[in-house]
Amino acid sequence: MITMKKYRKMSHVIFTLITLLLLGDVPLCRAAEPKPLHVLVTYGGHGFQQKEFFAMWDALPGVTYTKAEMPKEADLLKPGLENSYDVIVMYDMAKGFTPEQRKAFVALLDTGIGLVSTHHNLGAHPDWPEFAKIIGGRYVFTPTTIDGKKHAKSTYSEGEEISVTVADKEHPVTKGLADFKIHDETYGNIYVAPDSHVLLTTAHPKCARDIAWTRQYGKSRVCYLIFGHDSKAWADPAYKNLLMRAIRWAAR
Repeated sequence: MITMKKYRKMSHVIFTLITLLLLGDVPLCRAAEPKPLHVLVTYGGHGFQQKEFFAMWDALPGVTYTKAEMPKEADLLKPGLENSYDVIVMYDMAKGFTPEQRKAFVALLDTGIGLVSTHHNLGAHPDWPEFAKIIGGRYVFTPTTIDGKKHAKSTYSEGEEISVTVADKEHPVTKGLADFKIHDETYGNIYVAPDSHVLLTTAHPKCARDIAWTRQYGKSRVCYLIFGHDSKAWADPAYKNLLMRAIRWAAR
């Protein structure tokens, strides 16, 4: 039987606990929040809407980022960078890396740092064949021979509505994604390395069939996404979702 004395004591304890909780003096059990991913975002060599682009990056959840203008800051891309960043997201169309900078970049990718190449980065370093091996593709500015085959000039078309098909429904970058449409720029007749693992395709008449893929270079995971020409694409939830999935996958 609960006596009046015990009842008052229990009531006092309950009242005290409620007061402490309201004041925030009793810690509640919470799931540990994941650490933010640290990303180095490269740009340069091609004009773009900088304000809107970096506003998108400011709003991405679970990411902290630093800008790096290429080729001006190319000396950053060397072993040791992996200690500060999980992933490099390349949005530049730079050229002009010195032989030493090229060698350092290749060495960096042997550390296992993640790499996500996007949109016009496909046209970066046209005079450096190894870069096409790194990102798994190439925008061809003049007719040339690649892998022993003649390849005509690539094309582009702004402001297109692209219907996207998920080619690999089991890969971590695309698992659970439904086919979608996005307003973006198309690239036609691009070179895609035969050993690239294709994630997304399109049947758009002005666009190459393969528009997103993954690969391994050195110890690094590499993902290429054709998307990201302007603010219409950056504002699309499908684009931001895909970008984040690629970053997480590349960061392991």
